[in-house]
Amino acid sequence: MTIFDPSRTWFADDDQAALVVIFNHSRPHARGPVFVCLPAMGVAASFYTPFAEALAQAAKGVAVLTDLRGQGQSEALARRGARFGYQEIVAQDIPSLTASIAAQFPGRPIYLVGHSLGGQLGSLAAAHMAPGLAGLILVASGTAHYRVWPKALRWRAGIAVRAVRTVAALLPWYPGRLLGFGGDQPRRLMADWSYNASTGRYRCAGSRIDYEEALNDIVLPVLSVEIRADPVAPTGATTELLAKLASCAIERRQIDGVTADAPWRRHFSWARSPDEVVAEIVAWVRPQLRRVNVECLERAVA
Repeated sequence: MTIFDPSRTWFADDDQAALVVIFNHSRPHARGPVFVCLPAMGVAASFYTPFAEALAQAAKGVAVLTDLRGQGQSEALARRGARFGYQEIVAQDIPSLTASIAAQFPGRPIYLVGHSLGGQLGSLAAAHMAPGLAGLILVASGTAHYRVWPKALRWRAGIAVRAVRTVAALLPWYPGRLLGFGGDQPRRLMADWSYNASTGRYRCAGSRIDYEEALNDIVLPVLSVEIRADPVAPTGATTELLAKLASCAIERRQIDGVTADAPWRRHFSWARSPDEVVAEIVAWVRPQLRRVNVECLERAVA
């Protein structure tokens, strides 16, 4: 483990599936929250550095960035023959990372924060670890299901989904960097993505778990921060994802994002200008932290 400065610690997990960076507020509260941030498909964790720094500062806690397996600094690359899908990420990587973070920051509430696909994977991972989480935060996240896109775009989305599914099935790996969508990914991960994009349901290849039922059984506070007129995560897609979390207490909030950017860019550019998203997260988290502190005090007095 190498420390670059007092606020950042870099380390790789045991199988080098992901690289993690921790942003620690300079004077964190003893019970300050910990946010484990999961990126969008094909996006390196380093892209979210301004967001993580701002969130740690505003919440007086800790923000953790992690590359998804096969992305960013991860060495499990599809073009090198790595084979994995959603199951390895949601049943192994995210729970393992969160357990390590919990051990490093004992007693602190932990929130999963997922952007786009990161929000979907975080939701699926919560099925394995909900009792250890304080909440789930989704940013510009919804299912990939093309049928819940706006009608004007639905036919194009359907064609794109079929094209992605075909390319991923025919080639040794999906060359997303070349095609401009999703980054390079293994065939099995894209098969999982394609299943959701085609049906709206989640099924992780290699797992016997019924994730639709598992999502329904999760009991957590959930915040959904949505970008108005986001064509990558339209309102219908977010609604479909949230509907699967039927046992959760859900709060939805909308922001404008970086209005100077084209609509599709706003799906990503909020992470570089994160004040709106950070403000919504902090406003949602603070009442929960006060309740937790009161409950802890009551238990201590009793």
